[in-house]
Amino acid sequence: MKRRHLLAACVLLAGIGLAVPVAPALADVPDARLVVSDVTVTPEAPEPGNTTTVEFTVENSGGSATAVAVERVALQDRDRYGAVHAEADDIGSLSVGDSVTLELATAFSEPGVEELELVVETETEADEDVTVTRPVTVVVGGVDAAGVEDDVQIDARTVLPSELEEDEQVDVGLGADAGGLLGDGGDDEDDPELRTPLVRVEVTNFGEGTARRVAVTPSTGEGTRARLAVPDVEPGESETVLFDAGDIAEPTAIEFEAAYEIGSRRNTSATTLEYRPNRGDITVTDVDMTLDNGTVTVTGHAANVGLGEVNSAVVSLGETEHVEPAYPAREYFVGTIPESQFVRFDVTADVDHTNATTVPVTVSYLADGDPYERTVELEYDAHSDSDGDDGSDVPLSLVGALVGSATLGFGAALGWRRLRARD
Repeated sequence: MKRRHLLAACVLLAGIGLAVPVAPALADVPDARLVVSDVTVTPEAPEPGNTTTVEFTVENSGGSATAVAVERVALQDRDRYGAVHAEADDIGSLSVGDSVTLELATAFSEPGVEELELVVETETEADEDVTVTRPVTVVVGGVDAAGVEDDVQIDARTVLPSELEEDEQVDVGLGADAGGLLGDGGDDEDDPELRTPLVRVEVTNFGEGTARRVAVTPSTGEGTRARLAVPDVEPGESETVLFDAGDIAEPTAIEFEAAYEIGSRRNTSATTLEYRPNRGDITVTDVDMTLDNGTVTVTGHAANVGLGEVNSAVVSLGETEHVEPAYPAREYFVGTIPESQFVRFDVTADVDHTNATTVPVTVSYLADGDPYERTVELEYDAHSDSDGDDGSDVPLSLVGALVGSATLGFGAALGWRRLRARD
């Protein structure tokens, strides 16, 4: 009887074991790491009926653990039907790190956009099949016949070296300090490259096809300047190039024309810039910070390193979590600064000395009638007036305040004495 119960229990457990679902094994990562690269279509925009060649490179990358035999390559439609346009079999073997460049040729009977893909089928040393694909787009008959929208725009504006982006390069010498607002207090008259006027030309592609062989040609009433090469501009992207306008001394209309190709069609886009060279540009130099009775005074020079006079210049301190502009000089009116001249300023703030790391200083001004504003984050490094200071370096605003107070006090005392005399 006990043996029957034991047998029944074993059968029940076996049934339970069969009913327990088993997790499926995860697919193994193939030992072969294949890469399809350097895909080129020749011609880029073939005419219907003409031969189109697709060249590409297949590499068995260094991360692979096995050699492969390339059994088949094909150029086919990128849809679910996958109609094959060209193929080749038994290409050969690729050891780890080896690559081979191949070509497939075909022809298309109708104009339009052909969405294709390259298919590479291989087999590893362990008889494992590994397939990789790479998309390819061919515009047959050019953008007009294919219905590709062509919308490339060009824009130009004047910039100074201090306004250049970090990744912008220019062939003219700009000097070591051209990249930011904060100068070094040197003699800018000995370094005219710091004030070289530039024009940033931007080519933007709002269309659907890549703009290739882009070249920008500047021209004025005196003639055409040297062309500027621009990288290919992908749809939705923009590329910039810098034009050196240092030899244009008078206000001049400069036309910039961008010539480009999309498919087999050559087109142009143009814009005109009313260039005005004599523009001032303010930088901050010779900055010092002193701490007195809990108030920090920032003293420095507002220097005009541009090519023209600036007006209505004001230096002010920005407010942050750890910095608050404070009496008596929350801002300092500098006024007019001629070219290659500077004016001293001092502004005051209450600063959280424990947590503050920077102090923002803003310079606003008018140059050639246009408003500009620059802000620089100065490293917070205040020292006490008593640290080696003989008291002779008094901020200008405090001097004005003291002189004004002394004058007012003298006038009040004199008036009081006159009133007493009348009594």
